[in-house]
Parts: sequence; structure tokens; C-alpha cells
Amino acid sequence: MLARLHPFTSLGLLLALLSPLFFAVDQTELGVLLLFVAYGFALLEFKKYTSNFQFVMIMVTGTALGVALDLLHGDWPWLTFSLALASSSIIVRQVFMSYFTYVDLLWVDSGKALVAIACYIVAIHDTSFVWDLWLLPILPLACAIGLTLSYIQDAGRMRKLTRNGYRVQIGKPAPAFELPDQSGSIVKLADYVGKHPVLLIFVRGDWCPGCHMMLRTYERNRTKFMEKGVHVLGIGPDDISVNKDMVERIGVGYRMLSDDKQEVSSQYGVVYSNPLLEATVDYAEGIPLPASFLVDIDGTIRYASRPDRVGEFLDPELIFGVLDGIPSKTTVAWS
Repeated sequence: MLARLHPFTSLGLLLALLSPLFFAVDQTELGVLLLFVAYGFALLEFKKYTSNFQFVMIMVTGTALGVALDLLHGDWPWLTFSLALASSSIIVRQVFMSYFTYVDLLWVDSGKALVAIACYIVAIHDTSFVWDLWLLPILPLACAIGLTLSYIQDAGRMRKLTRNGYRVQIGKPAPAFELPDQSGSIVKLADYVGKHPVLLIFVRGDWCPGCHMMLRTYERNRTKFMEKGVHVLGIGPDDISVNKDMVERIGVGYRMLSDDKQEVSSQYGVVYSNPLLEATVDYAEGIPLPASFLVDIDGTIRYASRPDRVGEFLDPELIFGVLDGIPSKTTVAWS
């Protein structure tokens, strides 16, 4: 339970709740600063938790900061609109990941970020320099623009890489592997052949907020997979300790395998080069793609998320449809 505690975001909530006290005693600048710090604390853990609590904190503190600055400097509502839009553009792709995916609707969050900057310019264009009015909005605006630009760049590379499909093909044997799970126990794909179908979900790493949403999506459907005898195995490029922390922190109950040399990702054709992301994360061969593969009881690949629709991995219903079409065979119950 402690692993799921959001320490900085929770501290931000406390600061945000204290800020009205400073406004009430005419210490408005201190109140504004508390809101700014609260916003920064929520952003600090954005990639780590990706929870509804965190999303709400980013949206509420960002909008409240805009309202406070507008009221303090008498120029409502431009900064309110600006920071609300900037905060929304930061979280909207994660909140609605099943619709936005990594590559779709890129105009939504980038458009919000551009309108946010326009509102900011309107708010300050005819005012002399005032440090809080001019400088405090820079953090949310810079985060919004930086994040949306990284989405656009990453989406282009994903589309280019997956244009010709993954290395593995439906109807072919799944490449064998053995990898340690988050407890250090070795997991072999061969151990499941003749016993259970296996769903492999490749994630990009703990640094990736969208992958947290992906893992939670499959966790919500874990009971349905269990009822059909399907074992879910996550595979990512992080080491054992990072995976252990991640699954405890975001709350998933299946095994997360460490492919830190990215040999398995390369076998399945779900790793690619992205210099921008590689400058911030240190992986062996590049950045993994988000993807899912269903391996039947005979070890044959029966489903692969479509490479031209990178977001398909977020729709487990597609996999249930494939399972229903596979001739039933005796499987061993979950243990």
C-alpha cells in the first residue's frame, strides 16, 4: 500500500488546501506561490504514478494558479484559460489513452498547447514585467509544448517502423525465450506450451506513462483472461528491481518480465531507434514499441496488435474475439 502513496502529489494537495488561507489574509503572492509549488509537485510524479488523483491535481492546481494570477493582476480570464488548457494538454492523452493511443488525435493536445500559449501572450502583451505574472505560467506551458512535441516526433517514428509489420507473424511459432520476473524467478515460454495460452504484452518501460495505463487496462481484464485459461506476461526493458517497484506501485497482479538486454523485443521486432527518447532513457538497443501477442496452447501466434494501429494493444476485447475462434483444448487451471 505504501508503494502506491504519491508523496509529492499528496504534499501538493496539502499546499493547495493551505493557499486560500494566505489569500484570506491578503498574502496573495504567497498563496500564488503555494499553488505553483503544488502544481510542480504533481508534475514531478506525472510519469511515476499516472493515477486519477494525480491527473485531478494537475488540472485543478493549474487552473487555480491561472485564476489566482488573473485575480491578482486584474486580467481575468486569459491566464485561467491558458493554464487550464496547458494542464489539460499534459494529461488528456494519458486519461483517454484507449482513444488517443500513441499516434492518434495528435492535433488535440498540441492544439490545446498552442491555444494556451496564445492566451498567455494576450495576458501579458500590454503589461510591464511582473515576475509572477510573466514567469510562473512558463512551467505548465513549457511542459505542455515539450510533451506534445515529443508525442508528434515519437508517433512519426512508430508509424515508419511498423509500416511493414512486426518480425513475428500470425500462424507462425512464437519465438522461445526465458526471462526473470519481478521476483527474480525465471519464466520460460516453453513452460506454457501444452498447458495455457499466453498473452504477451510488451511495454516501453517504467518511464512511459502510457504503459502504466496499458498495464492497468489488462489488469482490469485479468479475471476474464483467467476464465479463458490465458496467462498474461508483461515484458519490458527495465531490470528486476524497477519492474518490482512498478507493478507494486501501479497495482498489477501478473508477472512482469525483465528484458533488459532487449533480446526478446528484438526477436519479436518491437524495438526501434528514437534518439530523442534514448537521450533520456538508457536501454541496450533502443526503445520498445507497445504491442501485444496471443500465443495459443500449441505455441503458435494467433493474434498480434496491428502495427499500423499502434493503439490496438489497449483493446483486450479484440483478443477475446480471437480466443473465441480458437478450437478449445484442455488447459490446466490457474495456479
